[in-house]
Amino acid sequence: MSKVNLIIVAKINPKESEALTHYLGNVGKLFEQVKAKPVGRYQISEASIGEYTPSAVTVVEFPNKEAVNEVFDSEAYKELLPYREKAFTKLEAYIS
Repeated sequence: MSKVNLIIVAKINPKESEALTHYLGNVGKLFEQVKAKPVGRYQISEASIGEYTPSAVTVVEFPNKEAVNEVFDSEAYKELLPYREKAFTKLEAYIS
């Protein structure tokens, strides 16, 4: 089983800072439980190709794909979905 990166591309909803704080704090704990490590967090200032400009891109290293699934399939993560929906106007995640 090899390490995988989760690449998260997000457009933050500036009107929902409390939801964002709650979501990020709790999803971070879930990542820690599966020994995922942040690789980098990047604020996006402008798009150089394309029309969509996200607010941020985050890369997190997981020990394997099963660890990614363990987080997103968990009941604890499902409880965070209402906060995620408020905190972001758009959120996409990719495994590499």
